Amino acid sequence: MSENTEAVDKAERRAADADLSAEIAQSVAREFDERVTCRRVSGHSYRCNWWSPSQTKGYDNPRMQGLLVTTHVVKKSRFLNVTKVDQRLVINDAPQPASRP
Repeated sequence: MSENTEAVDKAERRAADADLSAEIAQSVAREFDERVTCRRVSGHSYRCNWWSPSQTKGYDNPRMQGLLVTTHVVKKSRFLNVTKVDQRLVINDAPQPASRP
């Protein structure tokens, strides 16, 4: 195997092993008040959560929101399969596991 081929193989393996979480979180669609977090589960599988501020309607003192520990809640969560092709992300929903009887 030539040195050039080995270098290309190593570069491809590094690209395949790269964690794309930050790029995914920046590129997925979101509402104006949502934050998106994304974590690599394994290989090309990622879990993304869309966080929104908690509603204060049920609080007896809605102005206390700065003292609360949980200020955001997960509005949506998705498992994604993500690869990078020609410097662009290819994002697909991960297949849902079959339900157990």
